Amino acid sequence: MAQSLTLTVTPRDERGSKKLNSLRRQGLLPGVVYGYKVESGIAVQMDRRAFEQIYRRAGANSLINLHLGDGGSTKVFVHEVMRHPVSHGLLHVDFMAVNLTQPISGDVPFTLVGEAPAVRDADGLVMQVLETLHVRALPAHLPSTIEVDISGLTEVGQSIRVSDLQIPADVEVLTDPELQVVQISAMRKGAEEEAATEAAEEEAAEGDEGEDES
Repeated sequence: MAQSLTLTVTPRDERGSKKLNSLRRQGLLPGVVYGYKVESGIAVQMDRRAFEQIYRRAGANSLINLHLGDGGSTKVFVHEVMRHPVSHGLLHVDFMAVNLTQPISGDVPFTLVGEAPAVRDADGLVMQVLETLHVRALPAHLPSTIEVDISGLTEVGQSIRVSDLQIPADVEVLTDPELQVVQISAMRKGAEEEAATEAAEEEAAEGDEGEDES
């Protein structure tokens, strides 16, 4: 079950890039709350460091209990985070308020756990084919991540499909069950070996050209 975290925000009146930049210089992060029972969106601001700490724990799939300045609160997900293209510093955040009694759909990332014997014993390589799983669940039951145990992969060519995953009973999987999540592929030649081979081929070609010229 997704964890619930708490963040306090206050209403924001400032508009325009200059005023928003002024907020950021004060260590504040502008944002917007929209969604369930929020008709036109509420402009808010919050302590940037406080949000960073919450976001590191919540990500996009954990509920946040958002306390508003007027004393009210609502359950939200972080819907979108805007960052500076160069510094990657936080610029803006969108929160999506949700109805806890209505199922929602979302993409949940995978976390690979365990060690595949095929890597250790058969020179295999773990290839993650699918990055996220599309699911539907009540907001409080939406997983923050789905663990994929790869310790049973003993041979090259083996794979884990969506249908093989252990999914909570209160979560509906919307992704095709036949899709592969991970597979064990044969290890390719290392980059250094490939480079050495290419260099040898080039030297041989240059030698042939020299003989032709003589």
